[in-house]
Amino acid sequence: MDCNTINLLSRYAKDYGHAAIREAGITDTEHRICTFIHFHRDAYQDMVANALMLDKTTVAKALVSLEERGLIKRIRNPENRRRNILTITDKGKEAIIDIIGIYDEWLAKVESCLSDQEKEQFHSYCQRLLEKAKEINEQRT
Repeated sequence: MDCNTINLLSRYAKDYGHAAIREAGITDTEHRICTFIHFHRDAYQDMVANALMLDKTTVAKALVSLEERGLIKRIRNPENRRRNILTITDKGKEAIIDIIGIYDEWLAKVESCLSDQEKEQFHSYCQRLLEKAKEINEQRT
């Protein structure tokens, strides 16, 4: 497998989810951020940027937009007043409920050509590759 194969898989996934995400009235980046906040209580801006590998400016702009539309809210952290806790609002949950697992849905469809054992191996290989990629990235910084 070459890098182009991985890139194409990622592109097909994006194409699959893109239309549904747009119909929900949010951008792909906002979808990633809302999904992260939905699954991580007490999330904060730097945590989101680091976990999703997005630059802080992109996250800051997306958070302002999401907050203005009432999809998320920021709550001052009483333990660290310089850090806001991000939570998804009920309106935000409604916006993403049908698309929260869009990429998991896509992957399940793609993996349907594999046996259960092959799926397990694939997940194991992907996890190992991800760990190695993180290690290489950390060595560069």
